[in-house]
Amino acid sequence: MPTITPLHQTGAANMHRLPSIRDRRIDNNAIIPSSDGEEVKMATLLVRGIDESLVQRLRERAVANGRSAEAEHRAILAQALGGTRRRSFAEVLASIPDVGQDADFERTQDPGEAPRVFD
Repeated sequence: MPTITPLHQTGAANMHRLPSIRDRRIDNNAIIPSSDGEEVKMATLLVRGIDESLVQRLRERAVANGRSAEAEHRAILAQALGGTRRRSFAEVLASIPDVGQDADFERTQDPGEAPRVFD
């Protein structure tokens, strides 16, 4: 967290300056090791301007589900957004089942002209 630097250190007596925008740039992400040893990057999300009645409904829903409001918020976001990351193209290709033989998928050369079916 940024510290407030007294301005008397810079010449102005009994004054304090707020941290600059540059000082307040904080990495709101945390890298947390999961149970299988893989590191998972976790972000902090701050939502402003939420109607108080919506916050109250969130709290009530959290109590009903036996969670904190923060845990309930995470569960709602995970449910709404799928909760899983997008797979890479390589992962999708690797998940395609191994079916048939290569010969089943070979292209054949057409020795002649295609049949004229619309004449």
